[in-house]
Amino acid sequence: MATDMSAHDGPLTIRTHRPGDMCMIAHRFSAEFCAAPWNYDERFEALLGRSVAGFLDNFHPARDRCWIAERDGVFMGCVALVQDRDDDRAAKLRLLFTDDRARGTGVGTALLTVLVAFAREAGYESVSLWTQAALLGARRLYQRAGFEIVETEEHDLWGPRIVGEIWRLALQGAGAK
Repeated sequence: MATDMSAHDGPLTIRTHRPGDMCMIAHRFSAEFCAAPWNYDERFEALLGRSVAGFLDNFHPARDRCWIAERDGVFMGCVALVQDRDDDRAAKLRLLFTDDRARGTGVGTALLTVLVAFAREAGYESVSLWTQAALLGARRLYQRAGFEIVETEEHDLWGPRIVGEIWRLALQGAGAK
């Protein structure tokens, strides 16, 4: 089901994924992060391939979801929520991405709002995510949505040495806000 939301530059439609979307998402991430200034290597592209394939292979519509934000049929962003395979009470936010044209227009906030609402409806107690400290815009979005950093670790999984962060949002039960 599509959800109409308003962003600064006109109507924004948020819909669930359909065939072809997951490969497009992997392509958009690769094009962005395997180029300057990030310069991630082919291991990042391999991770993306595994991530989108894992989403499709394990997709359970009542517990998992991927949303695509569009304006006039043009891709503006995406985000996915998957059940934590080790804890059925927890979910993981994956693949949050906004197109350059959409940054600062509310697209990321709209996607996170839809994701958190679905996570609550699905009965999850928490949502966690893994991001990189250098992604300042994404970090601001997560913080405004109530996520908190629970772990940091330096790594060079995709070439450059960077700091990874795990963030968590408590939804219900003990520790929920």
